[in-house]
Parts: sequence; C-alpha cells; structure tokens
Amino acid sequence: MISTIYTVAGMTTAEDARAIKDRLYLVAGIGAVATEIIPDGDSRIILKHKDDVELDRSAIEAAVQEAGEYTLA
Repeated sequence: MISTIYTVAGMTTAEDARAIKDRLYLVAGIGAVATEIIPDGDSRIILKHKDDVELDRSAIEAAVQEAGEYTLA
C-alpha cells in the first residue's frame, strides 16, 4: 500500500473530515482515508491504495465537492 496526499480547502472540523471520508470511500481504488486538519490553513487527506492503482484526481475532487463546500487545493 502507498499513500497519496491531497490538500483540501475548507475542511476545518472533525465533522468536515467525516463528511469527506464518507464520500471518498465510494471512489474506486481507495483502501483507507485519513485526514489531518490544519488550523488556519489547508488541511490534508491521505489516501491509501495499492501500488498498482492510479487514483483518478477528478473522481476524488468530485467526491470532495459532493461532501460540501470543499475543494482540492
């Protein structure tokens, strides 16, 4: 398993993180999701996936936006 990290604007609370995680688990290829909230900054999502899986950034971005008013930075 490897990790791919994305920066997310607008994720500032644990509730935000849960909403985003719930949507990301629906994206093909993602095995696990972790979040890191950065006070006064852009927070991060850490996506675990198999070495041979290339994640689709547009699918991830769509999932993040469907969760609420969040965007990949």
